[in-house]
Amino acid sequence: MIPPLLKSPGVCALLLALLSGCSQTKELTLYLQDVEVKGPVTRLPVHITRDPAQGQITVTPHLWMASNQPSNGKLDGHSPVNSAGVFQVDTIRRTDNGIYFRDPGNINTRAFTGTNFSWISPTVGAGIDVDLGLSKSWALSLGANYSSAGGKGLWGYRAGLGLRQHKGNAGIRLEAGWQWQSLAYESVTLASERALGGTVATVAYYRDVGVSTTGSVYAALTINGANPEWSVNPFVQLGISSQSLEDYRPTVQQLEPWILPPFFLIPGNQLFIVHDLRQEFKSTKIHVSPGIYMQLDEGIRLLAGAQLSFETVVTDFSNPVLVMPFLQVEWTP
Repeated sequence: MIPPLLKSPGVCALLLALLSGCSQTKELTLYLQDVEVKGPVTRLPVHITRDPAQGQITVTPHLWMASNQPSNGKLDGHSPVNSAGVFQVDTIRRTDNGIYFRDPGNINTRAFTGTNFSWISPTVGAGIDVDLGLSKSWALSLGANYSSAGGKGLWGYRAGLGLRQHKGNAGIRLEAGWQWQSLAYESVTLASERALGGTVATVAYYRDVGVSTTGSVYAALTINGANPEWSVNPFVQLGISSQSLEDYRPTVQQLEPWILPPFFLIPGNQLFIVHDLRQEFKSTKIHVSPGIYMQLDEGIRLLAGAQLSFETVVTDFSNPVLVMPFLQVEWTP
Protein backbone atom coordinates (compact mmCIF):
# COMPACT_ATOMS: atom_id res chain seq x y z
CA MET A 1 0.00 0.00 0.00
CA ILE A 2 1.25 3.50 -0.80
CA PRO A 3 2.08 5.45 2.38
CA PRO A 4 -0.64 8.02 3.21
CA LEU A 5 1.84 10.92 2.92
CA LEU A 6 2.28 10.15 -0.75
CA LYS A 7 -1.44 10.67 -1.36
CA SER A 8 -1.42 14.22 0.03
CA PRO A 9 -2.66 16.97 -2.29
CA GLY A 10 -0.10 18.51 -4.59
CA VAL A 11 -0.02 21.86 -2.79
CA CYS A 12 0.86 20.19 0.50
CA ALA A 13 3.58 18.21 -1.20
CA LEU A 14 5.17 21.35 -2.61
CA LEU A 15 5.12 23.06 0.78
CA LEU A 16 6.78 20.03 2.35
CA ALA A 17 9.40 20.07 -0.34
CA LEU A 18 10.23 23.72 0.40
CA LEU A 19 10.35 23.20 4.15
CA SER A 20 12.45 20.06 4.07
CA GLY A 21 14.91 21.27 1.48
CA CYS A 22 14.40 18.24 -0.76
CA SER A 23 16.66 18.25 -3.78
CA GLN A 24 13.83 17.41 -6.17
CA THR A 25 10.11 16.77 -6.16
CA LYS A 26 8.84 14.10 -8.54
CA GLU A 27 5.48 12.82 -9.73
CA LEU A 28 4.58 9.13 -9.70
CA THR A 29 1.56 8.22 -11.86
CA LEU A 30 -0.03 4.75 -11.89
CA TYR A 31 -2.03 3.64 -14.94
CA LEU A 32 -4.15 0.53 -15.51
CA GLN A 33 -3.00 -0.94 -18.82
CA ASP A 34 -4.80 -4.28 -18.83
CA VAL A 35 -7.01 -6.49 -16.64
CA GLU A 36 -8.11 -10.06 -17.34
CA VAL A 37 -10.73 -11.62 -15.06
CA LYS A 38 -11.53 -15.34 -15.04
CA GLY A 39 -14.52 -16.53 -13.08
CA PRO A 40 -18.26 -17.15 -13.12
CA VAL A 41 -20.90 -14.51 -13.49
CA THR A 42 -23.30 -14.63 -10.55
CA ARG A 43 -26.07 -17.15 -11.09
CA LEU A 44 -28.98 -16.22 -8.88
CA PRO A 45 -30.87 -18.99 -7.06
CA VAL A 46 -34.28 -19.95 -8.48
CA HIS A 47 -36.78 -21.19 -5.88
CA ILE A 48 -40.24 -22.33 -6.92
CA THR A 49 -42.99 -21.22 -4.54
CA ARG A 50 -45.66 -23.88 -4.27
CA ASP A 51 -47.41 -24.87 -1.04
CA PRO A 52 -44.75 -23.30 1.24
CA ALA A 53 -44.73 -24.40 4.87
CA GLN A 54 -42.86 -23.71 8.09
CA GLY A 55 -39.98 -26.15 8.69
CA GLN A 56 -39.94 -27.20 5.03
CA ILE A 57 -36.42 -27.95 3.74
CA THR A 58 -35.60 -27.99 0.04
CA VAL A 59 -32.22 -29.11 -1.32
CA THR A 60 -31.38 -27.98 -4.85
CA PRO A 61 -28.29 -29.16 -6.73
CA HIS A 62 -27.78 -27.27 -9.99
CA LEU A 63 -25.56 -27.22 -13.07
CA TRP A 64 -24.94 -24.32 -15.44
CA MET A 65 -23.04 -23.71 -18.66
CA ALA A 66 -21.57 -20.65 -20.36
CA SER A 67 -19.45 -19.69 -23.34
CA ASN A 68 -15.74 -19.19 -22.65
CA GLN A 69 -15.48 -16.54 -25.36
CA PRO A 70 -13.87 -13.45 -23.76
CA SER A 71 -16.04 -10.39 -23.19
CA ASN A 72 -13.93 -7.26 -23.72
CA GLY A 73 -14.52 -3.76 -22.42
CA LYS A 74 -12.88 -0.57 -21.22
CA LEU A 75 -11.91 0.54 -17.71
CA ASP A 76 -10.76 4.08 -16.98
CA GLY A 77 -7.17 4.70 -16.00
CA HIS A 78 -5.20 3.62 -19.09
CA SER A 79 -2.21 5.76 -20.03
CA PRO A 80 -2.26 8.15 -23.01
CA VAL A 81 -1.15 6.51 -26.27
CA ASN A 82 0.41 7.40 -29.60
CA SER A 83 -1.39 7.86 -32.92
CA ALA A 84 -1.55 4.07 -33.38
CA GLY A 85 -3.31 3.58 -30.03
CA VAL A 86 -0.21 2.10 -28.34
CA PHE A 87 1.81 3.38 -25.38
CA GLN A 88 5.25 3.96 -26.95
CA VAL A 89 8.51 3.99 -24.99
CA ASP A 90 12.20 4.27 -25.82
CA THR A 91 14.55 1.55 -24.60
CA ILE A 92 17.62 3.14 -23.02
CA ARG A 93 20.80 1.20 -22.28
CA ARG A 94 22.64 2.08 -19.09
CA THR A 95 26.40 2.20 -18.66
CA ASP A 96 26.27 -1.18 -16.89
CA ASN A 97 24.56 -2.66 -19.99
CA GLY A 98 21.19 -2.83 -18.22
CA ILE A 99 18.15 -1.20 -19.77
CA TYR A 100 15.26 0.96 -18.71
CA PHE A 101 12.24 2.44 -20.48
CA ARG A 102 11.59 6.12 -21.11
CA ASP A 103 8.51 8.01 -22.20
CA PRO A 104 9.79 10.96 -24.27
CA GLY A 105 6.72 13.00 -23.37
CA ASN A 106 5.78 14.21 -26.84
CA ILE A 107 4.52 10.98 -28.46
CA ASN A 108 1.86 9.52 -26.15
CA THR A 109 -0.51 12.46 -26.34
CA ARG A 110 -3.84 10.87 -27.28
CA ALA A 111 -6.56 9.43 -25.08
CA PHE A 112 -6.86 5.65 -25.10
CA THR A 113 -9.99 4.47 -26.92
CA GLY A 114 -9.40 0.71 -27.10
CA THR A 115 -10.22 -2.09 -24.66
CA ASN A 116 -8.13 -2.94 -21.60
CA PHE A 117 -10.45 -5.40 -19.86
CA SER A 118 -11.56 -8.96 -20.60
CA TRP A 119 -13.78 -11.41 -18.73
CA ILE A 120 -13.52 -15.15 -19.39
CA SER A 121 -16.22 -17.33 -17.84
CA PRO A 122 -15.79 -21.03 -17.02
CA THR A 123 -17.69 -23.24 -19.45
CA VAL A 124 -19.41 -25.19 -16.68
CA GLY A 125 -20.11 -24.84 -12.98
CA ALA A 126 -22.09 -26.58 -10.27
CA GLY A 127 -23.59 -25.73 -6.92
CA ILE A 128 -26.09 -26.59 -4.24
CA ASP A 129 -28.73 -24.52 -2.46
CA VAL A 130 -30.59 -25.24 0.75
CA ASP A 131 -33.86 -23.47 1.53
CA LEU A 132 -35.32 -23.56 5.06
CA GLY A 133 -38.88 -22.41 5.69
CA LEU A 134 -38.78 -20.16 8.75
CA SER A 135 -42.53 -19.70 8.37
CA LYS A 136 -45.10 -20.02 5.64
CA SER A 137 -44.04 -16.60 4.31
CA TRP A 138 -40.31 -16.43 5.11
CA ALA A 139 -37.41 -18.69 4.08
CA LEU A 140 -33.68 -18.74 4.78
CA SER A 141 -31.60 -19.51 1.70
CA LEU A 142 -27.99 -20.77 1.74
CA GLY A 143 -25.87 -21.80 -1.22
CA ALA A 144 -22.42 -22.66 -2.55
CA ASN A 145 -21.00 -23.05 -6.04
CA TYR A 146 -17.76 -24.23 -7.64
CA SER A 147 -16.08 -23.71 -10.99
CA SER A 148 -12.55 -23.71 -12.40
CA ALA A 149 -10.75 -21.12 -14.53
CA GLY A 150 -7.10 -20.71 -15.42
CA GLY A 151 -6.20 -23.80 -13.43
CA LYS A 152 -7.66 -22.30 -10.23
CA GLY A 153 -10.66 -23.59 -8.31
CA LEU A 154 -13.13 -20.80 -7.62
CA TRP A 155 -15.70 -21.05 -4.82
CA GLY A 156 -18.72 -18.88 -4.19
CA TYR A 157 -21.11 -18.68 -1.23
CA ARG A 158 -24.29 -16.82 -0.44
CA ALA A 159 -26.95 -16.32 2.20
CA GLY A 160 -30.31 -14.62 1.82
CA LEU A 161 -33.87 -14.21 3.04
CA GLY A 162 -36.91 -14.84 0.87
CA LEU A 163 -40.47 -13.52 1.23
CA ARG A 164 -42.88 -15.87 -0.56
CA GLN A 165 -46.56 -16.41 -1.25
CA HIS A 166 -48.62 -19.02 -3.11
CA LYS A 167 -52.09 -17.96 -4.18
CA GLY A 168 -54.24 -19.74 -6.71
CA ASN A 169 -52.21 -20.93 -9.67
CA ALA A 170 -49.21 -18.67 -9.11
CA GLY A 171 -46.35 -18.28 -6.68
CA ILE A 172 -44.11 -15.28 -6.04
CA ARG A 173 -40.87 -14.86 -4.10
CA LEU A 174 -38.76 -11.79 -3.36
CA GLU A 175 -35.25 -12.58 -2.13
CA ALA A 176 -32.25 -10.49 -1.12
CA GLY A 177 -28.94 -11.47 0.40
CA TRP A 178 -25.16 -11.35 0.39
CA GLN A 179 -22.83 -13.30 -1.86
CA TRP A 180 -19.10 -14.02 -1.88
CA GLN A 181 -17.33 -15.06 -5.08
CA SER A 182 -13.69 -15.79 -5.90
CA LEU A 183 -12.34 -14.43 -9.19
CA ALA A 184 -8.92 -15.09 -10.73
CA TYR A 185 -7.30 -12.02 -12.25
CA GLU A 186 -4.20 -10.77 -14.00
CA SER A 187 -3.49 -7.05 -14.22
CA VAL A 188 -0.76 -4.85 -15.69
CA THR A 189 0.08 -1.54 -14.01
CA LEU A 190 2.23 1.11 -15.65
CA ALA A 191 4.23 3.30 -13.24
CA SER A 192 5.52 6.58 -14.67
CA GLU A 193 8.02 8.74 -12.75
CA ARG A 194 8.99 12.24 -13.86
CA ALA A 195 10.32 15.45 -12.38
CA LEU A 196 7.59 17.82 -11.24
CA GLY A 197 6.61 19.90 -14.25
CA GLY A 198 8.73 17.78 -16.59
CA THR A 199 7.66 15.81 -19.66
CA VAL A 200 10.19 12.97 -19.96
CA ALA A 201 9.41 10.02 -17.68
CA THR A 202 11.00 6.76 -16.62
CA VAL A 203 8.42 3.95 -16.79
CA ALA A 204 8.06 0.38 -15.54
CA TYR A 205 5.44 -2.33 -15.89
CA TYR A 206 4.07 -4.41 -13.02
CA ARG A 207 2.20 -7.66 -13.63
CA ASP A 208 0.05 -9.12 -10.87
CA VAL A 209 -1.68 -12.51 -10.82
CA GLY A 210 -3.98 -13.58 -8.01
CA VAL A 211 -7.40 -14.63 -6.75
CA SER A 212 -9.70 -12.07 -5.14
CA THR A 213 -12.75 -12.91 -3.01
CA THR A 214 -15.20 -10.11 -2.31
CA GLY A 215 -18.80 -9.84 -1.17
CA SER A 216 -21.78 -7.93 -2.52
CA VAL A 217 -25.56 -7.69 -2.35
CA TYR A 218 -27.91 -9.55 -4.68
CA ALA A 219 -31.68 -9.38 -5.12
CA ALA A 220 -34.18 -11.39 -7.17
CA LEU A 221 -37.91 -11.57 -7.86
CA THR A 222 -39.25 -14.95 -9.02
CA ILE A 223 -42.76 -15.58 -10.35
CA ASN A 224 -43.87 -19.09 -11.20
CA GLY A 225 -46.96 -20.92 -12.34
CA ALA A 226 -48.46 -23.43 -9.89
CA ASN A 227 -51.31 -25.02 -11.77
CA PRO A 228 -51.67 -28.64 -10.57
CA GLU A 229 -53.47 -29.55 -13.80
CA TRP A 230 -50.41 -28.70 -15.93
CA SER A 231 -47.55 -31.14 -16.30
CA VAL A 232 -45.21 -28.23 -17.09
CA ASN A 233 -45.38 -24.81 -15.44
CA PRO A 234 -43.41 -21.68 -16.39
CA PHE A 235 -41.28 -19.37 -14.25
CA VAL A 236 -39.42 -16.12 -14.77
CA GLN A 237 -36.92 -14.36 -12.54
CA LEU A 238 -35.66 -10.75 -12.55
CA GLY A 239 -32.54 -9.98 -10.52
CA ILE A 240 -29.49 -7.80 -9.99
CA SER A 241 -26.00 -8.52 -8.67
CA SER A 242 -22.52 -7.00 -8.68
CA GLN A 243 -18.97 -8.36 -8.60
CA SER A 244 -15.65 -6.64 -7.97
CA LEU A 245 -11.94 -7.11 -7.30
CA GLU A 246 -9.81 -5.83 -4.45
CA ASP A 247 -7.49 -2.89 -5.06
CA TYR A 248 -4.86 -3.55 -7.68
CA ARG A 249 -1.46 -3.77 -6.03
CA PRO A 250 1.60 -3.37 -8.29
CA THR A 251 3.89 -5.86 -6.56
CA VAL A 252 5.52 -7.96 -9.28
CA GLN A 253 7.68 -6.00 -11.68
CA GLN A 254 8.14 -7.07 -15.27
CA LEU A 255 11.54 -7.02 -16.94
CA GLU A 256 14.37 -5.01 -15.37
CA PRO A 257 14.55 -3.71 -11.77
CA TRP A 258 13.39 -0.11 -11.73
CA ILE A 259 14.50 3.06 -10.04
CA LEU A 260 11.91 2.44 -7.30
CA PRO A 261 11.48 -0.95 -5.56
CA PRO A 262 8.19 -2.80 -6.10
CA PHE A 263 6.59 -1.40 -2.93
CA PHE A 264 7.51 2.20 -3.77
CA LEU A 265 9.97 2.79 -0.94
CA ILE A 266 10.78 6.41 -1.73
CA PRO A 267 14.36 7.60 -1.03
CA GLY A 268 14.54 9.94 1.95
CA ASN A 269 15.93 12.88 -0.02
CA GLN A 270 13.04 12.95 -2.51
CA LEU A 271 9.38 13.84 -2.27
CA PHE A 272 6.83 12.20 -4.56
CA ILE A 273 3.37 13.35 -5.52
CA VAL A 274 1.40 10.20 -6.36
CA HIS A 275 -1.45 10.09 -8.87
CA ASP A 276 -3.21 6.72 -8.88
CA LEU A 277 -5.49 6.79 -11.94
CA ARG A 278 -6.40 3.09 -11.91
CA GLN A 279 -10.12 2.40 -11.79
CA GLU A 280 -11.24 -0.47 -9.60
CA PHE A 281 -13.04 -3.23 -11.44
CA LYS A 282 -16.75 -3.50 -10.69
CA SER A 283 -19.41 -5.23 -12.76
CA THR A 284 -23.14 -4.84 -12.15
CA LYS A 285 -25.53 -7.02 -14.10
CA ILE A 286 -29.28 -7.22 -14.58
CA HIS A 287 -30.48 -10.83 -14.89
CA VAL A 288 -33.55 -12.22 -16.63
CA SER A 289 -34.15 -15.98 -16.26
CA PRO A 290 -37.10 -17.60 -18.05
CA GLY A 291 -37.72 -21.33 -17.77
CA ILE A 292 -40.03 -24.24 -17.05
CA TYR A 293 -40.38 -26.84 -14.35
CA MET A 294 -42.17 -30.14 -13.95
CA GLN A 295 -43.19 -32.23 -10.98
CA LEU A 296 -41.41 -35.59 -11.34
CA ASP A 297 -42.65 -37.08 -8.11
CA GLU A 298 -43.92 -35.96 -4.76
CA GLY A 299 -41.26 -33.60 -3.42
CA ILE A 300 -39.12 -33.68 -6.59
CA ARG A 301 -39.11 -31.02 -9.31
CA LEU A 302 -36.94 -30.62 -12.39
CA LEU A 303 -36.17 -27.06 -13.57
CA ALA A 304 -34.64 -25.97 -16.87
CA GLY A 305 -33.97 -22.41 -17.93
CA ALA A 306 -31.47 -19.83 -19.08
CA GLN A 307 -30.11 -16.80 -17.28
CA LEU A 308 -29.57 -13.75 -19.51
CA SER A 309 -27.14 -11.34 -17.83
CA PHE A 310 -26.88 -7.73 -19.07
CA GLU A 311 -23.76 -5.69 -18.17
CA THR A 312 -24.53 -2.12 -16.99
CA VAL A 313 -21.20 -0.70 -15.71
CA VAL A 314 -18.25 -1.75 -17.90
CA THR A 315 -18.25 0.43 -21.03
CA ASP A 316 -17.81 -0.70 -24.63
CA PHE A 317 -18.54 -4.30 -23.63
CA SER A 318 -18.14 -6.61 -26.65
CA ASN A 319 -20.59 -9.15 -25.25
CA PRO A 320 -23.16 -7.20 -23.21
CA VAL A 321 -25.47 -10.21 -22.84
CA LEU A 322 -24.22 -13.49 -21.37
CA VAL A 323 -26.49 -16.51 -21.76
CA MET A 324 -26.16 -19.27 -19.14
CA PRO A 325 -28.41 -22.34 -19.58
CA PHE A 326 -28.99 -24.16 -16.30
CA LEU A 327 -30.58 -27.34 -14.98
CA GLN A 328 -31.55 -28.00 -11.37
CA VAL A 329 -33.46 -30.46 -9.23
CA GLU A 330 -35.51 -29.45 -6.19
CA TRP A 331 -35.86 -32.14 -3.54
CA THR A 332 -38.10 -31.63 -0.54
CA PRO A 333 -37.89 -34.59 1.91
